[in-house]
Amino acid sequence: MRKYLLIVAIILASFLPALSQPTTSHVIDSLKNRSLTLNGVERVDCLDLLALTIFRSRMSLSEDPLKKDKDRADSVYKYASLAFDKAKKIDYKKGIAFSLTLLAVPDYLRGIDLRFKKKDESEANQAVEKYLFQAISIAEKARDNETLGFVYMLRYKNYWSLKSEDQGNNVKYAQKSIEYFALAGNIKFEGDMCLWITEDYNDRGFYEEAFEYCNRSLKLNLKALPLAISKEEKENIGWLYWQSLLDMSDIFKTAGDYQSALDYLNKADQFSLANSFSFTQMHNAEIFRLLGNFDSSFYYIKEAVVKSPDNPWLKLSLGENYRLTHNYDSALILFQQALPYYRKITLNERVLIEPLLDIGFAYSGKKEYRAALPYAREGIGYAEKLGTRPEMMRGYELLSEIHHGLRNYDSAYQYILQYMELKDSIKNRQLLFRLTNYKNAAEEAKNEAQIGFLNRDNKLKEGQIKQEAQFKNFLMFGLLGLLLIVFFIFRWLRLKRKNEKLKNEKIQTELQQRTVELEMQALRAQMNPHFIFNCLSSINRFIFKNDNKPASDYLTRFSRLIRMVLMNSSRKLITLEDELEMLRLYLDLERLRFKDAFDYSITTTNIVDAGAVFIPPLLLQPFCENAVWHGLMHKESKGHLNIIISQVINENEKVLHCVIEDDGVGREKAAEMKSKSAESEKSLGLKITTERLALLNQENNFSTFYKIENVLNENNEVAGTRVQLKIRYKETIEEYA
Repeated sequence: MRKYLLIVAIILASFLPALSQPTTSHVIDSLKNRSLTLNGVERVDCLDLLALTIFRSRMSLSEDPLKKDKDRADSVYKYASLAFDKAKKIDYKKGIAFSLTLLAVPDYLRGIDLRFKKKDESEANQAVEKYLFQAISIAEKARDNETLGFVYMLRYKNYWSLKSEDQGNNVKYAQKSIEYFALAGNIKFEGDMCLWITEDYNDRGFYEEAFEYCNRSLKLNLKALPLAISKEEKENIGWLYWQSLLDMSDIFKTAGDYQSALDYLNKADQFSLANSFSFTQMHNAEIFRLLGNFDSSFYYIKEAVVKSPDNPWLKLSLGENYRLTHNYDSALILFQQALPYYRKITLNERVLIEPLLDIGFAYSGKKEYRAALPYAREGIGYAEKLGTRPEMMRGYELLSEIHHGLRNYDSAYQYILQYMELKDSIKNRQLLFRLTNYKNAAEEAKNEAQIGFLNRDNKLKEGQIKQEAQFKNFLMFGLLGLLLIVFFIFRWLRLKRKNEKLKNEKIQTELQQRTVELEMQALRAQMNPHFIFNCLSSINRFIFKNDNKPASDYLTRFSRLIRMVLMNSSRKLITLEDELEMLRLYLDLERLRFKDAFDYSITTTNIVDAGAVFIPPLLLQPFCENAVWHGLMHKESKGHLNIIISQVINENEKVLHCVIEDDGVGREKAAEMKSKSAESEKSLGLKITTERLALLNQENNFSTFYKIENVLNENNEVAGTRVQLKIRYKETIEEYA
């Protein structure tokens, strides 16, 4: 959808040659003067270039694509007509065909303008087709492959913008354009057209074809980048390469391979850093939403909102998060704000499908089925018209849900059958795409391995030949002496390794015993009798006040926390998901005890599956407890506790980077208040956790394992405390056993 919103500017800024020419008034004046001094073929080419330059000089992405520009269209027509007349007089076939292509541009612009104004554009469309048919006939006779490539490119994009119902059938024009550009050796526009056809196939659920063309576009654009002459052309090709990475990510995302989708987003971000393109927060937000990780999805959306607060795509994405978390009212507000934008500017009904179905699902979630029905019908109508099968499947599911809610069971049954039929077809294509992709990857790895084996065999054979030649020159005495030296060295190395192995095994055994002792102490300290007594006292207070519901809620959470601690007490490693669940239960209990004196949030930024990350249990809780008791509880206003967890690479080791930050009174003030208080108990859980981290870090050669620092405000005053931890983790328990 993102590409369609700027489509008019991009279509005509990229569909014709001479991109390396600057588009200034000085160049236009120079071309006008030069055309008066030339004759024959050179004059025709100059006039065509002048018409093209005038057209491109006033088209930029910042302009309103619907703004009427009669002067520009008239100028393009004037010089293209003059070029056509001159080319016809000297029978210059290539000039005639290219001039006819340029003569189609004013009617093409007029058709786009009529399309936006909801008026009949058939006359303009017929005029475009008339010029292009003539250009095709002449270019084919002249075997002018490059002009044919441009003609079919314009024809494809003309149908794309003016006749949306033909979008599923006009891929043949794009394929012909790609074929002719390949024959002409124009890799830049071959890559451009591959990108267009990629999105067509992906929208209709043909993932293998989309992958094939997108991969081709990536390779072509990467090859074209170093060949760019001007800054403008380099930026244009760079944008196409960056867009190819995003489209490849979309293909893997819609096919269900989220890790590969994230890998391509990372590549796009790296290219963005070097070339000042946009970042990919919204794409990350979509993938984490599909994974059910709404905390991370909201995190990326908030980053994107800072840069573009009025972006309608952001509103749709944020609304979808609200809908999936059952906040239907907030979702509907955002969907209804975005829909008018798409109705107003769109050239193509394709972009209307998503907001219409989103609104339908939101109303259905509220059980307002009659309100949902017209949106569902309009959305599925566009999806069926354009043949976008994934959206058709989504629309059938919505209509089945609505008719079931309205007790129209026959209609609900018919729609669910259509939904299941499409779902099976799309799922089969997704599975086939993933299997094909894995097979190709395996074959590539196999080929690389075979090449490596062949190279190694060749080297071995060469070495053997040289060795045989050298052995002929050695005396028996030297051979015997060498053998004796090798024997003594081998024996010495063997004894040395044996001693080192025994020493390492002894140290490892001592470390493991110490780790077990510290872990058991940590579990006892972290869930100490004082905490249990305080929890029971709080429950008793609720019961005494006859607050049955809070007491029941508190007791339920407390029992779940105790159960999880007991279950994990015998485990060496637990999943990050279980660790965060225990941490949430603990913080919820503290909030209930202290009457919501603070808020907290837990965010995982780049972790795809928290259930596949294994760490030692109860490492984070003591630091959070320290923040609550010594930082937030002494604060007069409401406090905030933020926990952010991300993955980093530290010397080829997999490490979790954890940041625990509060806006409490700070360490110095907390120590001062504690010294004035009669309470002098130390945080035993924090001390034992420090020792556990020291052992883990000693095993992994970490120079530091955690750091505590003050958070300063704008006035350089202490405004809280931040703890940063580095924790090694594994993706399977067996790796750590």
